[in-house]
Amino acid sequence: MNKKNLFHKKINSQRQQRVQEILRSALNEILIRGESKSHFLDESILTITYVDISPDLRNARFMFIPQDLQQIDKFLSEFNLVKKVIRKKIAERVQLKYVPEISFCFDESINERERIEKILSSKKVMDDIKS
Repeated sequence: MNKKNLFHKKINSQRQQRVQEILRSALNEILIRGESKSHFLDESILTITYVDISPDLRNARFMFIPQDLQQIDKFLSEFNLVKKVIRKKIAERVQLKYVPEISFCFDESINERERIEKILSSKKVMDDIKS
């Protein structure tokens, strides 16, 4: 299963894609304005790369990449501590029938990209290109 599409195998509907982008923007705004009630999250630099939402729009998983990859566990624990505050702030910004339950996880796609770059820059691949 594609890591970006964690809740289901089929392609996201346009409605899901719109809600994903709205939720991503809302969380970015909350973090930028320092409204998460966590000084660590408000002062840290991170990127919300993707929001995966269930087909019924009741669950949302925020994928993030912090600037400091050594503190992934700290980010996860801080997000879990302020999850209710963030969900409440999202509810204030977003007009949805239901505010989805939210969860956070590290976006492993950066590791995959680094692995592919390493393979492409390997001596064996370079030799194949020159041949």
